Amino acid sequence: MTLKTSRRSDIPMFRALDILRDANERAAKGEDIKRLEAGLPCFGVPQAVLDYAKEVIDRDPRQTYTEALGIALVRDRIALYYRDHYGVDFHYSRVAITAGSSGGLSMAFLSAFDVGDKVGICTPTYPPYRNMINSLNLQVVEIQTTAETNYQPTVNLIEQCGEKLDGLVICSPSNPSGTMLSESELEKICNWCEANNVRLISDEAYHNITYEEPAQTAAKFNKDAIVLNTFSKYFAMTGWRLGWMVVPEELTDRIKRLSENYFVSPPTISQHLAYKVFDHMDVLDTYVAYYKKNLDIIKSELPKAGFDKLSNAKGAFYVYADVGHMTNDCEEFCHRIISEAGVAMTPGLDFDMIRGHTSVRICYADDTDDIIEACRRLQEWQK
Repeated sequence: MTLKTSRRSDIPMFRALDILRDANERAAKGEDIKRLEAGLPCFGVPQAVLDYAKEVIDRDPRQTYTEALGIALVRDRIALYYRDHYGVDFHYSRVAITAGSSGGLSMAFLSAFDVGDKVGICTPTYPPYRNMINSLNLQVVEIQTTAETNYQPTVNLIEQCGEKLDGLVICSPSNPSGTMLSESELEKICNWCEANNVRLISDEAYHNITYEEPAQTAAKFNKDAIVLNTFSKYFAMTGWRLGWMVVPEELTDRIKRLSENYFVSPPTISQHLAYKVFDHMDVLDTYVAYYKKNLDIIKSELPKAGFDKLSNAKGAFYVYADVGHMTNDCEEFCHRIISEAGVAMTPGLDFDMIRGHTSVRICYADDTDDIIEACRRLQEWQK
């Protein structure tokens, strides 16, 4: 007799991680793989922040639990960041620190929606949105964006989906396309959600990694929005697993109770690093300048390898490439490239299960010399 397993856990694999495993296994065997697949900064936390963490551990080596929503001093520091950076002022009681922004996503869905509620996502999109929504027995409503809409939603696209939405997830700058909503379009979407009683979830994980104009927060335009961010990307604290939420007052107690039961508290030492890292944003900005240099190389060199249909990336560290003229099977295409050219990239089916078979995501957050070599290899591979 086979014991029961849950249908809710039967979700698609994250193909980016599948390619990551393949690349890691090849590298462990001595193959020289150039990495364009994982959304992983090539930098770490500034050294001064690590030195501060060592001091904290020396003072208190036990590093016990914190409050479920995080250390008040760190939450207040995040609130001050919103005041100073975005011009949005609120009390730190609306801030919840989470075990990565992924922990925040699950609490956002659990606190705001009930089984059967309809939540819109804008494809191509970050796959855990879809997978988390499905695993919680919510209904996914896909809003298909295109290169013509800059791979971002518009109010017209949202209205054309034909469903009465309970929630909407947006991401700007976007994973996988690196495209951004303009501030005016973000305001229109925020106002539409408010007028139509739709709970907006704004994933702002790539804020501050922008190359032309800064990204604005949805918290400026919609008091009921749930705003998510992470210390993994701009702040380069990937493995420290820390993120945060800005939530409406009516959800703070619900988030607290969920956090207590699901996670107890966020990682303690990571919170101390997070507090200190705000003092070193000048260093973090040099990381962004480095990513911009890599983006310029990608835009210049990838078209020479046939990757000439690239998203209009203005933030994050990704471009989304239409490779329909080269393949209609992106998974086979990516595995062939890593095998034959030694370059890893992510199949588009991760991000769009309907149209993604002719797309790939390319990350340019790695070492510049490796980005140049990856482009050279792809050019040679296409000859």
